[in-house]
Amino acid sequence: MSALTPALLEELAGLAHDEGLLRLGAVRLDHPGFAPARARLDEHLDAGHHGEMEFMARTREVRKDPARMLEGARTVLVAAVPYRGEPGPVARYARSADYHTVIHRRLDRLAEHLHARLPKIRTLVCVDTKPLLERAAAALAGLGFLGKHGCLIVPGLGSTVLLGALLCTAELRGPDAVPDPATVGWDACGQCTRCLDACPTAAFVTPGQLDPRRCISYLTIEHRRAIEPALADAMGERIAGCDACQEVCPYNGGREREARVPAAAWIEPPPGRDRAPDLVELANVASARYRSFVKHTALRRIPRRSMRRNVLLALGNREGPATDAEREAARRAAEDEDPQVRAAARRLLDRRGRSR
Repeated sequence: MSALTPALLEELAGLAHDEGLLRLGAVRLDHPGFAPARARLDEHLDAGHHGEMEFMARTREVRKDPARMLEGARTVLVAAVPYRGEPGPVARYARSADYHTVIHRRLDRLAEHLHARLPKIRTLVCVDTKPLLERAAAALAGLGFLGKHGCLIVPGLGSTVLLGALLCTAELRGPDAVPDPATVGWDACGQCTRCLDACPTAAFVTPGQLDPRRCISYLTIEHRRAIEPALADAMGERIAGCDACQEVCPYNGGREREARVPAAAWIEPPPGRDRAPDLVELANVASARYRSFVKHTALRRIPRRSMRRNVLLALGNREGPATDAEREAARRAAEDEDPQVRAAARRLLDRRGRSR
């Protein structure tokens, strides 16, 4: 049987680093530390916390047993890819080039290196479109620990990282990176609760346990129905995702982080896309213009009607009377065929439509 030895893993980690895949680690799929993660997944789904994300329920068993995706899979390699950016209405990761594509290409190259050394194995690239317990895998592979905000915190890189994984049929040799599953929790967070306290919608049920149905990232990206008024009020001017819990995390501060990351590792915005979007323009964006706006980014996940709803809610949350341009955008949207767009436009006019 092909074996992934400590020496080979170290060699791959160096190659991965050059490809922009940082802190590469590996964990065997039969590691006992996956059991608590599987139990948490069951609790999450049984409680209905996945909301409209039906794919989570459909892929429950595959997430718990990745060998259903790749027959004979025995090991998963995991790496972190950092992102950055200034605060704005769009979450930092979503302003960059589509990470699914970027990370997939990097993992493809890593797979080529692995196949060159172990020709008989099979591999499967997994970004977050594949059903995998990647945060648990990353923690068990020694990349970091799970913070109270539920994100993986990688020492030296913080939690503003994306994860890429490579399933393979090779057997992992050597000691486990994390022999005690109890150490993957938020011990290093200590008494800090900044992330929990900063959540605008109080979406955390307990430390580390999020109810996505209250999370702004879920509401703006996955939720297709009307957003509850109290939650809409708490969204502020966010239109796609939310960085609130990560912005206050002490592990994400300091210039030292920038110095630790190779220039080629960052996922940068597509050309000409590094500025915050004009919300008034987006409120009634035409289909062709919207396709151009989301092209090559993770924003493709959000339908145009949902984005327009989000934008109109954000404009309604601004302070003071609406500008002429905002009122005109709201009046046009109030005649739209989509009921959520109409409702968000009326909310904007009711709140801020009076003349200055």
